[in-house]
Amino acid sequence: MPGHKKNFPRLSRPLTKLKSHYDAIVVGSGYGASIAASRLARAGKRVCILERGEERWPGEYPEDTLECASEIQFNGEHGHEGKKTGLYEIHKNKDQWAFVACGLGGTSLLNANTALRPNDRIWDDNVWPEELAQDKELLEQSFQHALDMLQPEPYPEDWPVLQKLSTLETMAKGAGAHDKFIRPPITVHFKDAVNPAGVAQKASTLTGNDTTGINDWSKNTTLMNYIPDAWNHGAEIFTCCNVIRVDKASKKSGTSGPYTVYFEWQEPGREAFLNDHGNAITPMFITADIVVLGAGALGSTEILLRSSKTGFKTSNQLGKQFSGNGDFLAFSYNGETPVHGVSMGDEDPKKFEHKVGPVITGLIDYRNTPNVMDGYVVEEGAIPAQAAPFLRGVYQVMSEKSTRSIKTAQDLSIQEKINRNARELSSYVGGVYRGAMDNTQTFLVMSHDDARGELQLQDDRIRIHWPGVGSSRNFSRLDKLLEPLAEAVRGTYVRDPLTAATDEAVVTVHPIGGCGIGRNGATGVINHKCQVFTGQGDEVYEGLYVMDGAVMPMSLGVNPFLAISALAERACTLLARDRGWTIKYEPTLTPIDFKKPQFPIPYNEAENNPEAYAWAQTLTKASLREVAQADGAVRGIIVSKPFPDDSSSEEESKPKRILPSIFSSWGKSEQEDPKKKAGVSFTEMLMGHFSTVILTEDFDTADNQARAAGSTMNMTIDLSTGPIEEFLKRTDHQARIIGTVSCRALSDEPMMIEAGVFTIYTGSDEDPADECAILYKMILLCASGERYRFEGRKPIIAGDILEGWINPSYVNVTVFKKEDGVEKVVGRGKLGEHDGDFFSQISSLRGDSTSVTANLKAIKQFGVSAFEAKVKTYLPFLKDLQYPEDTPNRKTYPRERPTPQTFDVVASDGYTTLLTRYRGKKGPVLLLHGASVSSGIFSTDLIPHNLCDYLLANDYDVWLSDWRMSFLVKDTHRQSPIYGGARDHAAAIKIILKETGVKNIQVVAHCVGSLTLWAGMLNGDVEGVGSLVSSQVATRPLLTTANKIKQGLQLVPLFENVLRQEEFGLVTHSPSSPSSSPGAEKENPHESAAATSPPPPSSSGGGSVDPYPAKPGGYKTTLLDRAVDNLLRFMPMPQQEYCNNTVCHRSSFCYGLLWEHDKLSKNLHDNLDSIMGSINLESLRGLVTGWTKKQTLMDVDGKDLVTEENLRRVFENLPVLLIHGAKNQVFIPESTLKTVEQLRDLLPMTNMTYDYKSIYRREVIPGYGHLDCIVGEKAYQDVYPFILDHLERNLATTGYATAREE
Repeated sequence: MPGHKKNFPRLSRPLTKLKSHYDAIVVGSGYGASIAASRLARAGKRVCILERGEERWPGEYPEDTLECASEIQFNGEHGHEGKKTGLYEIHKNKDQWAFVACGLGGTSLLNANTALRPNDRIWDDNVWPEELAQDKELLEQSFQHALDMLQPEPYPEDWPVLQKLSTLETMAKGAGAHDKFIRPPITVHFKDAVNPAGVAQKASTLTGNDTTGINDWSKNTTLMNYIPDAWNHGAEIFTCCNVIRVDKASKKSGTSGPYTVYFEWQEPGREAFLNDHGNAITPMFITADIVVLGAGALGSTEILLRSSKTGFKTSNQLGKQFSGNGDFLAFSYNGETPVHGVSMGDEDPKKFEHKVGPVITGLIDYRNTPNVMDGYVVEEGAIPAQAAPFLRGVYQVMSEKSTRSIKTAQDLSIQEKINRNARELSSYVGGVYRGAMDNTQTFLVMSHDDARGELQLQDDRIRIHWPGVGSSRNFSRLDKLLEPLAEAVRGTYVRDPLTAATDEAVVTVHPIGGCGIGRNGATGVINHKCQVFTGQGDEVYEGLYVMDGAVMPMSLGVNPFLAISALAERACTLLARDRGWTIKYEPTLTPIDFKKPQFPIPYNEAENNPEAYAWAQTLTKASLREVAQADGAVRGIIVSKPFPDDSSSEEESKPKRILPSIFSSWGKSEQEDPKKKAGVSFTEMLMGHFSTVILTEDFDTADNQARAAGSTMNMTIDLSTGPIEEFLKRTDHQARIIGTVSCRALSDEPMMIEAGVFTIYTGSDEDPADECAILYKMILLCASGERYRFEGRKPIIAGDILEGWINPSYVNVTVFKKEDGVEKVVGRGKLGEHDGDFFSQISSLRGDSTSVTANLKAIKQFGVSAFEAKVKTYLPFLKDLQYPEDTPNRKTYPRERPTPQTFDVVASDGYTTLLTRYRGKKGPVLLLHGASVSSGIFSTDLIPHNLCDYLLANDYDVWLSDWRMSFLVKDTHRQSPIYGGARDHAAAIKIILKETGVKNIQVVAHCVGSLTLWAGMLNGDVEGVGSLVSSQVATRPLLTTANKIKQGLQLVPLFENVLRQEEFGLVTHSPSSPSSSPGAEKENPHESAAATSPPPPSSSGGGSVDPYPAKPGGYKTTLLDRAVDNLLRFMPMPQQEYCNNTVCHRSSFCYGLLWEHDKLSKNLHDNLDSIMGSINLESLRGLVTGWTKKQTLMDVDGKDLVTEENLRRVFENLPVLLIHGAKNQVFIPESTLKTVEQLRDLLPMTNMTYDYKSIYRREVIPGYGHLDCIVGEKAYQDVYPFILDHLERNLATTGYATAREE
């Protein structure tokens, strides 16, 4: 196919661009439907074409046997077989078979091109409405309009001689009918030219492939003229959309259009996915003011029959007056004359020995009979090359058994018999282009039958009932009339194999009738204007038409498509005349540009569909931006103004045609990008329950309530990525959504997704650290016209292998509705996938490009990326390691705090640390952090609520200590015994007592900060503590089993003595980072994000010593760092706690898992380097081989400090609260249990002065681990209240127990 082979046009649009309402919907794309679409579009109407088949252009039609076989679909007694969008559709019935095409262009794609007008006497039959006879001028004008567009012409005399045409002429002469032989006009191009629709067509290559699909651009199918003409005038085309019924739309105020059209989207990949799950395709719907049914005699009748089953009133004649147009197929087998009547198939026309020609080029016209119903035409044909090998054996068997062949054999000489046998052998040896098959002529006969067939619905499928049609007088008569033609070339007359085998069933390629035209509903289904009757009288549905072969109330005796076209042209003329519209019939003079329509129809959503426009505005700007980024092809969403950072002109910012393109503020025309790259689509099915009773965010309760009530919700959606490269580059991986949602609690009918966006593997800053999410945002449109807003969130828990690969995941659903202008929640629920749906979804992948190579590449890219994302999400240790440099931006929460005061703290052993005060009215309270962190764990701006600001909000005088294990002080890098921390605490408390003038303070101490504080108090070095809150550990540091194992591995000596390390850093940097250091560029975590000036020095000389570590020059990551980081990714962790964060890995290796990932925000987890640092190995050794190994606290000399005497001396009258995370992976909960039991044992049972339960309290926090009790995103709700309650209870132990005036 020269010039067109690799660059096929695409007129059909993705279903994501389907509007919810059109001026007119045309169902089908054959002769009647395409004419309606073209004429309505030329009248300036917004037209939608719904075609159940696929779009194929010349060059895409199958040519070899296997390709053709894969495109065959059967509709038979036992159901449907084959691909529902297969090009070749065969309806198998007991009495009448029918062959039709399925594709954009309808049966015109496969017909035999013969443009014959019926005998004029046909129109005189009384079955036709009298209006046809009264206005013959209009009918003539309509025929001419069709001829002007279809451009039929006879096979040229000066073209190569076609042997099958010459053979038919020889037969006519031999049968005495040479005067009846003609070359009929056929819709084939015999020269390169631009047709009246502006499509450039090529001259025929004479392949004879008309009945399987012509690939040379010569065949004047509707895809070459009316359809592109409709598209060029603004019609929108959608394929794989099988219309199932039509109904009157709801009369509800605000509802668009009087007709609702329901259709099934039969995209092959989607259909296969649903079939695998045993689910039917849920119908979608759109509305229109006018609906034209042009799905063919079988299709249109089936739609109306199905509609009538649901209460849509029609004539009782619906389905009746069905005719096979008297079609009859026969053959002259193995005659003496070469015919060359087998099509070329996949042979190269340039190299093929004999030209076959168009299927029909000659005709013997027997219509001039006294009774018009006795007339018929005989046309030659071409046997499809793909079927010829099968028919070869069939013909031979049939010829041997035929009584007619015996008659012929009696007249044959011995030499003739030898020749006949030799030709049969030659067909087997040399192939179907030799011998008997090459000498076989095909007879295609159009005659008359009595049109008494009936179309019925059985099992919701169209079936043809016509008992005895195959044995009717007409077909017996034709046998006798055709025999002389075969005998003229000494051929054997053979009936079509089906009729011969059954003596009952016949085949038609021209099924007509079922919605016959009539004078009223008692005699027909439609009137002369092709409007559907509402019953038995004259009343019609003003906007519902049938324009195709179904309108014929009788057989025509010729190929019917020209008559169908004329009646459709006539109906369109009357339709426009009734409404005062003007149809422009001028031909398109310039070649069509398949990239952009020449005559687009302007469309303003705000004016044309104001309700959809208003609903679009309910989405937030953030949501709009998300949708806009999804390749600009989500339906139904517009903004009237550009966002502030959008650089668009004033003209571009005006609302304009955005359905289906998208927001005007992005300023791109929907047809602008001609070089669209391949994208990928796949299908997902979610099923579950939906409650209209439980409206809170308790989705589990809503699910349980809905289950009990039997309230279900099912969702079948298709997701389209747009260009795959852009999709994969986007960090949020947004895709477009189309599909349906079924929920009887919201709508009796399935709801269409009018607009939708799907965000894959997106985690916001507020999400838990181990959780990203899949988001579904959609507008749902009901058939009643009501709309809902749908939000779905599917949590993805990183590291949960079972959840990711075995257990189904769930979507938490919330649905909103507007009431009195206010959007309210109407229900919540949960939807789940089927087991193994991930792999089913992968199998449903399909590309949207015209290039097979591009599609395969896109599918490969998507499949590999999706699988990698799945693996790395649920097996995050396989992901690329995340270093601090990988999250350069962090979200911070502004703080309003009192002006800080800082104090240099010098311990008794000379270590310098830092103390920061935020002045308040109650307290004071000192906050002590643990090892390898800083006071930033209490004051971090990475979470909305921290402990420091929580206490400040409750008027406390808050003091933050950055003692020697804080990475924010220089001396953190000096080697120090673990007990050294007690000296820092003692010095800090002395400063607080001096500055505030109080006797005692309250302290909140975490982890090693708590251990060192208790050690100092028990040893007598720390004084002035009146009340204490200890987090996670106190006197008994009992390790988890995992930590005990690490303790026995002697890792500290390994790092110290073998690897020559002085400290273990929890923060390493990316190999691509040339120079960096843990803490090198840290900001003071106490400062508000808005602070711009350093804190002033205190009166005690604070600030005279720089408390922050200097940037060490030239720090580089080492090979050891890389090795450790990569080894730690495989460190055993509890299920659901795997991640790829190197800081998280190192902290877990050093101390054990410090948090439950679902308790940390993603923002904090991504920026752990802001709160984590390092620990010197001497302190770590003291902790690991000293205190935790002995399970007690010791001084620098190794003396046990946890004695009854020390406990009684220090804590007998000191209130203590112990807080422990129930899932702590550092110190087991028994640690604090043993401490609280020791403390309670101090009080004698006879001493009733104290209630030991109020003095020594312990709170175990469900679901929490270690540090997340301090920095967890919900710690302010789950943990901080316990701390505040303890501080409030014991304010009397401090110097200012109540709020005081400064």
